[in-house]
Amino acid sequence: MTQKVILVVLLSVSLCCLAQHLKCVSEAKYFIPNFMGNWFKATEYCNYLGMRLAVISTSEEQTNLTTMIAATDKFSNDTTNIWIGGSDLAEEVNFYWLSTGKRVGYSNWRKNQPDNDQNTDHCMEIRYNPVQGWNWHWNDQDCKAIRYFVCENLHIGKKVVLF
Repeated sequence: MTQKVILVVLLSVSLCCLAQHLKCVSEAKYFIPNFMGNWFKATEYCNYLGMRLAVISTSEEQTNLTTMIAATDKFSNDTTNIWIGGSDLAEEVNFYWLSTGKRVGYSNWRKNQPDNDQNTDHCMEIRYNPVQGWNWHWNDQDCKAIRYFVCENLHIGKKVVLF
C-alpha cells in the first residue's frame, strides 16, 4: 500500500513538472506579467524569469514593443503606463539601461522630458495617453509608482518558470 501511494505521488509530481515545463517555454520576445509592481519589483521579477526589464535601442524595437503592448489586456485607450528598464538612479539626468549598463542612446522622450518632477522621477516608463499628447513617449517617473511592466526575453524558446 505504501509503495502505491509513493508511486502515485511521484507520478503526480512528474506530470505536474512536465505540464509546468511545457507551459513555460516562451517563444515571445516580450512578456507582461499579470500583476503590477514598482520599478524595483519589475526588475527583480524579470531577472527571476531569466529576462530583463525591456531595453529599447532602436525605433524598430520601440514600434515592436508598443504594438505588442497595444495587443494585450494591459492596454487602455485612455492611458497606459508601462515600466521599461532605464533609470538615472546612479547619475542624475544621465539615463542608463540597468541590464546592460549602457547609456540610453536612441530615445523617445516626450517634449520637456525627462523632467525629474519634484526630484523624485528617476525610472523610465513608456506612456500612452493621447488626450494629453502621450503617444508611446518615454517619461521619467517615481520608481515607487505601481505599473505593469515589460520583461524582454533574450533567449527565445528558453524555459521560463512562473510563480
